[in-house]
Order: sequence, then C-alpha cells, then structure tokens
Amino acid sequence: MANPTTNFIAWDVVLKQAFVLAAALIGYSALLYVLDVNTMSTGVGLVNFVVTIALCTGIALMTIRYHAAQNEGAIRFGRAFTVGLIVAVIGIFISGFWSYILVKFIDPDYLVRMKEQFLEQVGESIPADRMEEAVAGFDRMASLSGTAWWSAIAALIFGAISALIAAAIGKKSPSTGVA
Repeated sequence: MANPTTNFIAWDVVLKQAFVLAAALIGYSALLYVLDVNTMSTGVGLVNFVVTIALCTGIALMTIRYHAAQNEGAIRFGRAFTVGLIVAVIGIFISGFWSYILVKFIDPDYLVRMKEQFLEQVGESIPADRMEEAVAGFDRMASLSGTAWWSAIAALIFGAISALIAAAIGKKSPSTGVA
C-alpha cells in the first residue's frame, strides 16, 4: 500500500474513467441528436447541466474512491480534487470532439438547426449586435479550434464543479479514515 501522503495517481485508472465519462457524455449527446431535441430550450439546458454534472461527479467520485483505497483508505481534499478534475477535463474534452465530428461530418446542417432554435428561443430579447455575436459563435463550433476552445472552457467549468463535489464526498482523512 502507498503512503496517504504520496503523490500516487493511477493514470491507467484515471484514463479509463475519463474514457467512460466521454462515452457516457457522447451517448447522451447522441441520444439528444437522434431524438431531435431542441437543445436551446431552457428546460433542456437545465437537464443538460444536471446530467453533465451528475456524470462527471459520479465518474470522478469512483476514481477518487479507487485512489483512496490505494492509499489505505485516505485521500486528501486537494488530491481528490486534482484526480476528479483530471478525469472530468479529459472526458469532457474527448466528448467535445464528438460534437466537432457531428457538426462537421455527420450532419453539417445541425448547426443551422441550432441557430434557428436559438433565434426562436431568444427572439427579440437581446440587442442586434449581441445577437450577431451569439450567432457567430455557432459558426466557430464548426472549426476544430472553436471546438477545442469551447471544450476546454466546458471542461474547466464542469470539471471544477464536479471535482469539488466528488472531492467533498470522497475525501477521507488520513488520520481518522472518516470524511
């Protein structure tokens, strides 16, 4: 067994769990695509947020618990956060490339439908200059650099939130073995 204070990260487990997370997020995204769900609606946006946080937190928590078990049942909050963040960032980043493949190769008209849904949803509620800027954001999603940029932002935001939740749940004190 490793000492709880070591910098042990089981990269094989972290990568495996990140791929599981990516597969789950891609599966969820593909389901929304196949069902032709209006992803611009407020309700679906809220469900997407909750599902993404739940998936990231669950996978990160499993990885954190594995690392705690390898360290005699103990893992510090900072280590738990780091492990959870790495899993979430890799998983979300990989799933971002599914989005790129979807809008670039599988269904290039998908972005057009998303723009239409966005315009229907938002309508006249934002100024014209902001509307043009928002609609231009959809065009950036069709580029690899745009997808990488938005994946990185989503990975950091969702990853940090999920890692904080998972670390708070999965952390165990090395001295007492309790959370």
